[in-house]
Amino acid sequence: MKMERNALLVGSVIGIPIRLHISLLLVVGFFALSSGAGFLWILLLALGIFGSVALHELGHSIVARLFGSYIHDIMLYPFGGVARISNMPKRPESEMLVALAGPLVSLLLALLFWILGFRLLASLNLMLFGFNLLPAFPMDGGRVFRAILSKRKGRLEATRIAATWGKYICIIFVLYGIFSPSVALIFIGIYLYFAGQTEYRLIKMEYQTDPFGTPDDLPGIEVSPPPYAKNFEKKWKDLFRS
Repeated sequence: MKMERNALLVGSVIGIPIRLHISLLLVVGFFALSSGAGFLWILLLALGIFGSVALHELGHSIVARLFGSYIHDIMLYPFGGVARISNMPKRPESEMLVALAGPLVSLLLALLFWILGFRLLASLNLMLFGFNLLPAFPMDGGRVFRAILSKRKGRLEATRIAATWGKYICIIFVLYGIFSPSVALIFIGIYLYFAGQTEYRLIKMEYQTDPFGTPDDLPGIEVSPPPYAKNFEKKWKDLFRS
């Protein structure tokens, strides 16, 4: 396997590289050693969870490609998946379709796993569906929120409002994570906070340079946190005690 950007290239789907960050491998290995459960069981569970996250990101990527976007790769981290996309759709309707594609894939996977009898993976995909629709920019729900605002306020002002709302939601994530406690939720909140503010600053700089719009090669990121933010550590350990 080829190592690049501290990640292993594990394959590609329709020409889109999929990479596992080394931190994900370390986290899975840690739980394999500390949980007391069989290594094979943990490996299969991790494959189901992060395979679902990868398919979620592929949903975004495939629809974005239909609108002319270029997909650099999909990276899987312990906190979820990230799709690096250039030439992101600017029209509100197109952006909304790209944002909703990922949660729709998660919902379909939840139904499929439920029918097949894999209730745990069905529940996790249902949580992935709901969690990503929260209006915390740049998560899927935050992008849908921006797309709705863009029709009336323009892309720059809509991004500012969505990033501001996302900032407050991320602060709630962190505070809730501190008192839960949940290290996963704290990390997700911090990451999304800076990701949202960074994207707003990039768009603001581009509008200052070109007030009539942003160039097509402005990079965008689709972020999909996994469905285990709330009390993740406790739930994981309880799972392997049962």
